[in-house]
Order: sequence, then C-alpha cells, then structure tokens
Amino acid sequence: MSSSSALQAAGSAGAWWRSLNRYQWAVFILASLGWIFDCFDQQLFTMSRSIAIRDLVPDADLNQQTTYGGYATTAFILGWATGGLIFGVIGDLWGRAKTMALTIFVYALFTGLSALSGSWIDFSLFRFLSGLGVGGEFAVGVALLAEAMPESGRAAALGSLQALSAIGNILAAVMIRFTDDLGGWRALYWVGTAPALLAAITLVTLREPQKWLDWRSRIRSNPQAARPGRLRLLLGTPRWRRNTLIGVGLAVAGVFGLWGVAFWSPELIDSTLMPLPASTRTALIQVLETPDPAAHAVAVSRLDPGQSRAYLNLRKYTVPAGSQFDPAQARTELPPENQRVRMRGLLEKSLDLKQEKSLKSNAFILQQLGAACGILCLSWLANRLGRRPAMAIAMIAGMAGASLVFATFSEAWQIWILWPLLGFCTLMPFGGFAIYFPELFPTSLRSTGVSFCYNVGRYVTAFGPLLLPQLALQLHGRFELSGFRCAALILCGAYLIGLVVLYWAPETRGQPLPEEDPEPNPQGAPA
Repeated sequence: MSSSSALQAAGSAGAWWRSLNRYQWAVFILASLGWIFDCFDQQLFTMSRSIAIRDLVPDADLNQQTTYGGYATTAFILGWATGGLIFGVIGDLWGRAKTMALTIFVYALFTGLSALSGSWIDFSLFRFLSGLGVGGEFAVGVALLAEAMPESGRAAALGSLQALSAIGNILAAVMIRFTDDLGGWRALYWVGTAPALLAAITLVTLREPQKWLDWRSRIRSNPQAARPGRLRLLLGTPRWRRNTLIGVGLAVAGVFGLWGVAFWSPELIDSTLMPLPASTRTALIQVLETPDPAAHAVAVSRLDPGQSRAYLNLRKYTVPAGSQFDPAQARTELPPENQRVRMRGLLEKSLDLKQEKSLKSNAFILQQLGAACGILCLSWLANRLGRRPAMAIAMIAGMAGASLVFATFSEAWQIWILWPLLGFCTLMPFGGFAIYFPELFPTSLRSTGVSFCYNVGRYVTAFGPLLLPQLALQLHGRFELSGFRCAALILCGAYLIGLVVLYWAPETRGQPLPEEDPEPNPQGAPA
C-alpha cells in the first residue's frame, strides 16, 4: 500500500494510536505534557491579567488598565516570537529532545519569577522572558512528534497534540477559582513553576528522532552538504521560501484573531458585567437615585476613591453615541435619563468579585472545551477534504465566530452558548497549523521552518493587543456599541489574510514529509 493510501486508511479507521510502539507513546505523552503546561502558562496569564494589572496599577481607570494589560500581552507575544525563532534554529542544530527540555525549563522559571513583579513594567519583562520558552516549546515539540510518528498516524497525532492544549487551558481556568484561597494572583505564578520537573524527565527519557540523526550523520560525513537550521536555506530556496511565506500568512491570521481578539474575552466580561464590590454597587445605585444636579454632585463627592473610579467607568461605558466624556463634568452634572437607564442596567447585571472569578473560570473552561472540539474537527476535515479546504473553513469560522460573540454578548447566561462557539471557531486554525506546518519543510529545516512561520506571524501580530485598546479609545462614544466591541469587530478582519494566502498554498494530504532537492512546482500548488 502506498503512503497516501495508508494515511487515508488510517484516517478512516480513526485508530492511529494502534500503530504506536512504546517509545512513540513516550514521545507523544511528553510532547503533549510539554504543550499542555505551555498552554497552562499562557492562560494563567490571560485569565489573571486584568486581576494582576488591577493590583499593579490600582489608580488607573478601566480603559487605562486595559492598555497596560495590552503592553504586558505584547511583551509576552514578542518573547514568544523571539524564543520560537531562537529555539527553532537550536532544535535543528542541537536536537529536538534536548531543546524541548530547555524550553520547558525557561517558561517554568520565568513564570514563577512573574510573582515577584512590583509594577506593570517588570511584570511585562517577566512575561517576555517566559514567552521565550513558551514560543520555543511548540515548534520543537511539533517537529519531534512529526518525525517520531509513523506516516499513517502523523496528522492525527499532531492534531491530537494541539487539541490537548485544552487541558492546560482548563487547568488554568480552574486555578483562577482559587486565587483568593491561595493568597492572590501571585500564587498562581508560583504554581506555574511545576513544569520544571517535566523538563528533567524529558531530558533523561527522550532520544533524538531517527530522521534527525540520519540527517546529522549525513552532514558529518559530507562537509560539502548544507548545514541544518540556517535561515539562508529556508528563504533562499524557492520551494521553501514559498512555503514559508504561506505559513507566515496563515499564522498572522490565526494568531492575530486569537490574541488580538478572542483572548480579550475576560475583558469583554468586565466591560459588560462590570465586577464591583457589593458596597460599591450599593453606593452607585444611591448616586443614580439622586433627584437633581446639586444632590448628584454631593453624592459623588462622598464616594471613596475606588467607588469614584467605578462611577467614572460606569459613565464612560454608557456615554451616548456621538457624545464626549468629560470626567470633571461627570462628577458634577446629572447624566441624561437615557444614560441613567443604561447605567442602572449595567449595575443590575454587575458581578461581585467572587462571582467574577467563578464566571470567568466557567467561561474559559467552556471556551477551551469548544477549542478542543474545533481542533479535532479541523483534523478530521484536513484528512477528509485536504489541508487547504480545511484551513479555509477554519479562517471563515474564526472571523464569523469572534464577530458574533463580541457583537452580541450581553448577559451572563450567554457564556454557555457563546464561549464554546468562540473557542471552537478561533482555535480551529491552530489544529491546521500543527498538521500543516511540519509538512511544508524538510528534516534539516523542519524545526526552523515551523518556528519561523509561527513566530514571524507572532511578531506581526504582537501589536494586536496594543491596537485593540487604542482603537477602542478612538471609537468609544461614536456608536451604540462600546469602542472595545467595535475595535474587536474591526480586527476580526485579520482572518481574511489567511483566506488570501491559501490560494498559493500546496496541498500536502496523503504525501510523505518532504525532503531536500525541491521540485520547481510542488504538487497541488496552483500554477
């Protein structure tokens, strides 16, 4: 049976795991654990970001805190991209298994040190440093798994690896429930040091893939042969350069959609359901019940600093379309009746701080369960329809799903419907990345190529978390929807980039992993 027939038969049978030997199972388990804890680190950050920034910058208003959170997120993604590029090349030169162990240790170490942050600046610095390991682990782990798996089970194993990220994400969502019991958000980051033990186990358990060992032996026996891991080879050979540009374009679309929009879902909850202490909620209701401007000004003046900030946030988020927000006037002038109605509506839906953590935890668990289903669905589509059609479906779903959630969310009960949909749609493309990217590059460039696609894409999209808050500030008050929601809807257009580059993408379904000596026109690519 040809490799193409074997792959299709295995996909139909759905029993790819039966072909694995004991060592291949060890590779799958350790690579999966590395990725699970990698995602655990990422989501500890996204889930606790607003809580941490609220503590580190207590005097800032909600929009300013969102901006500082954007700075920390951009720092994390820049570290992620830098680490991915560095460790991707190291993985080709030094070996997949040893490099993966090092990346796990790096993200565990700096996650723990994030707990020592005293300001948003050093918090952002530690997020950058932990991002170095987070970015490197995926590229090296995917290359290791792709080369260790049998041809018949490679796509399904890679899709399963990506789907298992939901476990790490859900663990982070569960941990957020215990923030107060553990002593605050800093304790969450100390918990994030646990994967350092996994790094030691990986180092002593895994050996390098035979494909990589064969290539290294060939290089050593033939000094004239090309050395592995060089970006010159990646970008200087027409086939690999074309595949690299395609991979970067897909990564830009998927990563921007996820980190630039979908991972702002905790802040979407904040802006819609406004977490407030019970005493603050009572005080603001009393302010809104004042009958005239003079009584209103007196009531506002009696608020403590925290209650005053909450009141200004409430005024800002309900400003009528076409109006300007003036903090000085907001303290003295009675809001118009239509705005007071909206303010009362927000206060009626507001959450106390314990409810906030519980709701965000539930929301994120639902989002990640949807994500796992989306990734598995993409893996099935990639085997049935081909890589290109599956990725096109994923890009359309990402844009539609994120737009629907950010346009319509208004009540707490909707998280049971909208958050699984958000996870399903915006994580679908990542199932395709895990399968498709390793199939675009030869053994000598696989780790470098996968990391280059992912991480140049991250560099391009790193400013998405900065762009959304800034765009939200510019748009706020111009439309009935808040500026935050309007900005998210505009940025969902990033998925169109992925649809465009797919026109030039090669189809790799049913083909063995590529090797050197590229053909001038890869099979399946449009002429």
